[in-house]
Amino acid sequence: MLLKRVNLSCYVPLKVWAMAMAMKNMILGISIILGGSLWLKNNEVLDTFKTYFACGVFIAIANFVAAILMIIALYQGKDNILLVYLLIEFVIVFTLSIFTFVSSLGPNSMVFIILFLLCSGLWLGFYNVYKFYLELHEYNNGSVRAGIDEISCQINTNPLESFPEKVLETTTV
Repeated sequence: MLLKRVNLSCYVPLKVWAMAMAMKNMILGISIILGGSLWLKNNEVLDTFKTYFACGVFIAIANFVAAILMIIALYQGKDNILLVYLLIEFVIVFTLSIFTFVSSLGPNSMVFIILFLLCSGLWLGFYNVYKFYLELHEYNNGSVRAGIDEISCQINTNPLESFPEKVLETTTV
């Protein structure tokens, strides 16, 4: 109940949040690939960091797939594609959060502090994209489409009286 009263979209339209999350996915995917390639180039992938490296490659590929899905969902306006995006994005954000919380006190703690701040922003973006999904789902599957209001007749009609031969009893002028 309290969460409904708090405006977590910061007065930014939900479609803008969705576009920002798509761009975030592209930027995060590129930065993870570049960071991993620098580790490989400098032979800094130690035995302890092989798990992080493999997870990083998985997250980078998932980010690219999620960004492409979000762009397609925004272009076509289909809520089913956006639902697949939400599932992939949940895996990304949850995995990044787990690795951030588990490894926050390691030798590279500054990197993980930055990731912690990134994760809090990602959860906020995920929530706003979910709200955009609900809005798009209601728009696509609602009975009223494209902002046209439904007009209902409030008159109680009797079908026996509505026939033309019963309405017009005389033809004299």
